[in-house]
Amino acid sequence: MAATKAGAAVRAVLVLAAGVAAVPAAGADAPDLYRLDPAVDLPVTLAALTVAGLPYALPGLITPRCPCDPAEVNRLDRFAIGHHDERAAVASDVTAGLAMVLPPAADALRLGLGPALRDDLGVFVETLSVNAALVENTKYLTRRPLPLTYEGRPDYVGSARGYRSFYSGHTSTVAAALTAAAWTVRRRDGERVWPWIAAALATASVAVERVAAGRHFPTDVGVGAAAGFAVGTAVPWLHLRRGGLPFAVLPARDGLAVAGRF
Repeated sequence: MAATKAGAAVRAVLVLAAGVAAVPAAGADAPDLYRLDPAVDLPVTLAALTVAGLPYALPGLITPRCPCDPAEVNRLDRFAIGHHDERAAVASDVTAGLAMVLPPAADALRLGLGPALRDDLGVFVETLSVNAALVENTKYLTRRPLPLTYEGRPDYVGSARGYRSFYSGHTSTVAAALTAAAWTVRRRDGERVWPWIAAALATASVAVERVAAGRHFPTDVGVGAAAGFAVGTAVPWLHLRRGGLPFAVLPARDGLAVAGRF
């Protein structure tokens, strides 16, 4: 119940964030933040979508191997076995869907039709596509059983979907979508607190809900959040018209150092 309420609260935050983003209409005067090259970005996006969908076209890539002994799961993750809150699963589905829909909708309301919106949407879609490709192929490479599979649920033990635990696609998608949106707001309007609050709350809520639903272990959602943040940062910053990535690897006396500007 707590997980479901958390999901509802985060959805309200996302709706509020979309409304706030839409208020100060920028119209044709909106700065065009990103530079996209159709000859590069379109093939990258299509290739990422293809790679993300390929495992679904080849379900035989995963061979069920359970029943499995829960003792083989590390102590940090083991407590997740036995959770199966379907309301939490539904809440995470809805929150993930809103995270993919609300940012571009808010952007469209604010900017109107034009080059700025076109490029924002192009970067947003590319972010989600690259993230999906990484998620799906990691799942099929690792083939980690879900907590529900370890629990012995027949519909998961004997099905390929029961071996897609690492890492959490829902958590990664929410993190990637809202991180990309937060960077876009920051570059266009200066630093704002609410996009980062929405991103953190939504990601945390979905992470809790996926564990409560028995769909993932804590390490699955932790890695998913980190991977989503990384993709949601890298793709927008690689397309900036000015500047570059917000960090750099520099030589140091004893090796390498990471310098950042956030």
